[in-house]
Order: sequence, then structure tokens, then C-alpha cells
Amino acid sequence: MKYKIAEEKNIEEIILLLKEVIARLNSINLPLWNDEYPSLELMKKDIISGGGRIIIQGDQIIAYAHIGDSIEEFGENVFIHDNLYSISRLMVKSGYENQGVTTYLIKKIEEEVKSLNRPGLGIMVHPINKKAIKLYEKLGFVFENKKEYEYGEYSTYSYLFK
Repeated sequence: MKYKIAEEKNIEEIILLLKEVIARLNSINLPLWNDEYPSLELMKKDIISGGGRIIIQGDQIIAYAHIGDSIEEFGENVFIHDNLYSISRLMVKSGYENQGVTTYLIKKIEEEVKSLNRPGLGIMVHPINKKAIKLYEKLGFVFENKKEYEYGEYSTYSYLFK
């Protein structure tokens, strides 16, 4: 597996990954994403701005996440700790779940963000996404708070570097 910054040439493959993940989530009755979020425009903006990160295996993209300043991402500081980098829009290709891909991706993001002298990472998760929450907690993320948005209630988790 290789961790890389997503490039504009990757947009089409990342959009296909997004559509596949949305279909998979809906098929297992976990309707967290749809055509409105994350929108194609947002995904393209992620990549063009340099915030997209991908995992490549062989010649295909098997995972994607956006990283960036949490205030820029959410328009406010949603985490208890200041100056965290946020992880958002994390997705893994079908057939690669439960194979350590998300763990690898988060560890690579951690290495990168540490080099930026940030104190840690933050992530927002919908409470019905129990599998993701369990993994994030296993990786050291700690529950902070619940926050209500127009699109539902989300839980914030942070991981402070040691």
C-alpha cells in the first residue's frame, strides 16, 4: 500500500469510489452519505486544494480521506482542543474493509500531521456508525462531545499526539 496526496488526475477514480461507498452504505442500511454530502464539488475542491489523501494498492485507489484544519473544514472549532487537523470523508473500497486499510491510512495521516506540529487529529462520526467508532477508539481517539447539525447529530472524537 502507498499513501499519497490525491491529484487532479485521480478525481474520476475517487468519484467512482465515493459512489460505490454510498451504494454500499445504503445497502447495509447506513444512509450516512448521499448525493448532497459529500458532493462532487466538495470532493473536487478537497483534491484541488491539496487536502485529499489516497491509499493505492497495485494500480487502484482503495481508500480516500480529506485532511485539513478543523476550523476551515467546519467553519468553527468543533473540537475541545484547538489547532487540530480533521479527518473527513474517509472511505474504503469494497472488498478492502477489515484488512487494516483504515488503520494504515490514519497512521500515515498521523505521521504527516505530526510533522506540521499540530497537537492531534479530530474526527466527527455519526453515532449510528458503530463500526467506525469502535475502530477510532481502538486507534486512540477519545469521545469529546455530541453536536446537532441540520443534517443530524454527530459525535466528535480527538486523538492527541504524545
